[in-house]
Amino acid sequence: MALLEVLKMGNPKLREICEEIPLKEINTETFQEFIDSLIETQRAANGAGIAAPQVGRLQRVFTMEMTKNPRYPNKETFPLIIAINPEIEIISSELIDSWEGCLSIPGIRGQLPRYPKIKLRAFDRSAIAFEIQLEGFAAIVAQHELDHLNGVLLIDRMADMKTLTFQKEYETYWI
Repeated sequence: MALLEVLKMGNPKLREICEEIPLKEINTETFQEFIDSLIETQRAANGAGIAAPQVGRLQRVFTMEMTKNPRYPNKETFPLIIAINPEIEIISSELIDSWEGCLSIPGIRGQLPRYPKIKLRAFDRSAIAFEIQLEGFAAIVAQHELDHLNGVLLIDRMADMKTLTFQKEYETYWI
């Protein structure tokens, strides 16, 4: 395992659409080591999730997990999820306002609309298909990470740029 460099906004790789991962590649030692490094990088950066393009790999995989996290102190917890070749189904058309940050846009937060309930379908690190219903913050994180796999950043989804703020100002004026 190794900590990976997180690419920052402006790097063209963050705007690429990622390729599906062949199922036979999932169980290779190289890919399993990449997944371990992705998890380690996410945790070291206090991320709620991280997607492969954020570390320069244009493949459809992301990880997400919420435990005690100083970047999101009041968010509900959820266990580690590794999503390979993920798809999301929207369960209801209701949208909520979500304050989000991004490891690729450090020190910045913005408010954008997200679906509060989704179904995530993907393969796990053993190449076994799974489906899980996610609600609240977990649903938001999954949508954020799937956006990364499609070359979309949170600022692209913001309806009003007036809420784009630095972290300190977010904590002072918006929480």
